[in-house]
Amino acid sequence: MPTPARRQYLDIKARYPDALLAYNIGDFYEFFDHDAETIARELHLTLTARSFGPGEVVPLAGVPMHAIEVYAARLVARGYRVAICDQVSPPGRGLVQRAVTRVLTPGTVVEPGMLAPARETYLAAVAIGRRDPTTGLPRAVGLAWVDASVGAFACAQWSADDLPHALQAELARLSPAETLVSAAVARDDAPERAWLHPYTLSVCPDDAFEPESARIRLCRHFGVATLAAYGCERLPLATAAAAAIIQYIERVNAPLLALLSDLRAYDTHGYVEMDAHVLRALEVVEPAHAVEGGASQQGATLLATLDATRTPMGARLLRRTLLHPLRDRAALETRLDAVAELVERLSLRQRLAPLLDGLGDLERLAARIAQGAAVPRELLALASGLGRAPAVVETLADCAATALGETRAELDPCADARDLIVRAVADPAEATGRLLRAGYSADLDALVDGASETRQWIAALEGLERERTGIRSLKVGYNKVFGYYIEVTRPNLARVPSDYQRRQTIATGERFVTAELKEHEAQALHAEERIAALDGELYAALLAELARSHARLRRTVGALARLDCWLSLAEVAVARRYTRPRLADDSALEIVGGRHPVIEATLDGVEFIANDTRLDDLDDLAHDDEPTRAMLLTGPNMAGKSTYLRQVALIALMAQVGSFVPAARARIGLVDRLFARVGAEDDLARGLSTFMLEMVETAFILRHATPRSLVILDEVGRGTSSADGLAIAQAVIERLCSVTGARTLFATHYHELARLAETLPRLSAWRMEVAERDGQAMFLRRVVPGASDHSYGVQVARMAGLPADVTARAAALLSQRLAPPALVAERPIAYARDAAADGADEVVEAERLRIGDGLASEERELALALASVNLVAVTPLEALNLLFSLQQRARVSLGMADRERG
Repeated sequence: MPTPARRQYLDIKARYPDALLAYNIGDFYEFFDHDAETIARELHLTLTARSFGPGEVVPLAGVPMHAIEVYAARLVARGYRVAICDQVSPPGRGLVQRAVTRVLTPGTVVEPGMLAPARETYLAAVAIGRRDPTTGLPRAVGLAWVDASVGAFACAQWSADDLPHALQAELARLSPAETLVSAAVARDDAPERAWLHPYTLSVCPDDAFEPESARIRLCRHFGVATLAAYGCERLPLATAAAAAIIQYIERVNAPLLALLSDLRAYDTHGYVEMDAHVLRALEVVEPAHAVEGGASQQGATLLATLDATRTPMGARLLRRTLLHPLRDRAALETRLDAVAELVERLSLRQRLAPLLDGLGDLERLAARIAQGAAVPRELLALASGLGRAPAVVETLADCAATALGETRAELDPCADARDLIVRAVADPAEATGRLLRAGYSADLDALVDGASETRQWIAALEGLERERTGIRSLKVGYNKVFGYYIEVTRPNLARVPSDYQRRQTIATGERFVTAELKEHEAQALHAEERIAALDGELYAALLAELARSHARLRRTVGALARLDCWLSLAEVAVARRYTRPRLADDSALEIVGGRHPVIEATLDGVEFIANDTRLDDLDDLAHDDEPTRAMLLTGPNMAGKSTYLRQVALIALMAQVGSFVPAARARIGLVDRLFARVGAEDDLARGLSTFMLEMVETAFILRHATPRSLVILDEVGRGTSSADGLAIAQAVIERLCSVTGARTLFATHYHELARLAETLPRLSAWRMEVAERDGQAMFLRRVVPGASDHSYGVQVARMAGLPADVTARAAALLSQRLAPPALVAERPIAYARDAAADGADEVVEAERLRIGDGLASEERELALALASVNLVAVTPLEALNLLFSLQQRARVSLGMADRERG
């Protein structure tokens, strides 16, 4: 039978089976059973054992109380939940009572030491609606998220037409640390489970997402009768997701609910849609690859390039801004006006910068006040930051930009809250041991004065007793076991007065007490207890008083964060010679002297070769010919094709977050969606090979791109045979030019595709300029009109360090190679602009049958191959190789025919 102590542990653990239970015993948090084995493995701790009676020996591992946050942070970062079980009754006779005071989960940690300063930690919830009986997919989906460290709380909902890409794109932006789902969605066979890959899921009961009970729960939380004011009254699934978050936080860390005082419903259609593939390909906030050991390549992101922020809250806002580019031109122009004024006025930047330097994370400090968790050091830091607000208001007084004026209006110095903190909170550096200053509370001061008199009497006792007894070596001391005592050495024991009461014998003498000493000791200890209790009560009341100013504090710190973000964009623009983009409501794209912002920042003074880009507006009637909507870019590896594609996309992205751009001049027709198919990778977790993943992503682009989208495609079709890849690449280009009309940059090694520019009026052919000298390729990094006629693969292999005999053999084989696969048809298939995607196969098949109608299959294939040859562009060697190839195929065909006749 378990002992009482063991039974207490098992009862508490049974209520938190999915968490690692940190069980407070003395100065340690102990873990038992399987939990102990887990933390010993994850934290590299020594696994020991503890006995709970005869035959009851269980594994044990523990960590010191003062270090629990450090160890818990490492566990939470690995996806574990940690339940903190503390003693809730004072030590004494019998079993100490214990209870779980908080549960640390990946999405609900708010402890400063467990949070990344420059990025948010989100807890998300996804609510799945009823399924369509025809498709089996949900009719709608709701999403809610919260950043518990600052109290940001929002929700959204999408219909079936937007699924699953809208949900996946928003999750990619948020990258939640933890996502709540119902038990039905968490099943391996649930179709929606794949939508939530690869996020950490926490399962909630199905009824947590029931819309009607969710509405009631939210109304109760906010103390309202309707959710109309929050914009989610008619969004039942968004409401369900938000209520699931409320219920979850109530269970794991109820004090956080005080922060969730508002809920914002939003529509993602106001942002440029970018999915996880785009964010990874463009390296917007995270590097696409990790260096050895798993560490990220520092600085190799757009965020790192633009981040000159001075505060953690400004850094987080810059990250959110890059992940949520806007489609509203008016809002963007307002933001650009603010950045432009900061760019143009050096004196304004010079005055603002020192006011923001060292300001600290006022956003999270304000949130900790609302939680009732802020310590004196944090309150004083907040007061210091608020003290700079009047100077910032004065600095912005003469600004012309509307956004700067609005920000100035939001800067409430919260003088009452600041004065209260300065008047009340004790400076920890003074080491008084108290939370509050002298003079804040008369009652507290009276207790402190009384305790001070008692301590002064005790301090004077040693001198008085030496004089009374004549024992010069007499000492008055204190320890936790006996309290205050009088110590007399052994040679002087005969001179001890009769009123001394012996308490302890030590090696050098004896320790004594007197009735008067014990009386003063009791007074001192009682006073200290009363001081500590009253000090704590008054401090809690102070936090509650300050919490009433939380809404004002949030507006002020939000305004300071915006200033920090805009100042960062302005300082980077000045330092790197960025220019203000011209925004337009059409679909044109013109960049003069464009540069890749991230690569340029890493060149350390070396000049980046700038290039131009020009894509016309689809509806520009001033053009006599069809507008150019797509650039086909050819050239070898290492010549800069991928860099060029990415730089165009990054410039468009920067323009639509309100940043200046790395170009001499840029005119950006606003982009609704940004698509990128760049790089070779696989997704083996979903059973997708490199080529299959490439085709899946390309299919998504072809089905969802619009004329207002920007598409960058790099080496589509390279994951299969040359013949297959070339055919797929050509079909994709034709589709984008003839049907979709999206602004497209298409980089390829198939330089044969450049011939399509002669027959596709919306396509222009460009190449990366390469110069040859003594058989060596020199990549000039310039984009020029025309097509490449060589891939320079052998030269690149030589540059990469392949052995000389290998590259020499490759060069010899290359000179003997057969002609590359020919295009299927020099004239592209005439796609109808309004042709349905599902009818494309029939169009292609009809075209294939029309070519060579009436011929046998072998004859038709030969005729098709011959008809596809561009005699003007073919070289003599290619013509000879092609003729040889056609002759061989004809001989095989005739031999087959003779056998059939025999």
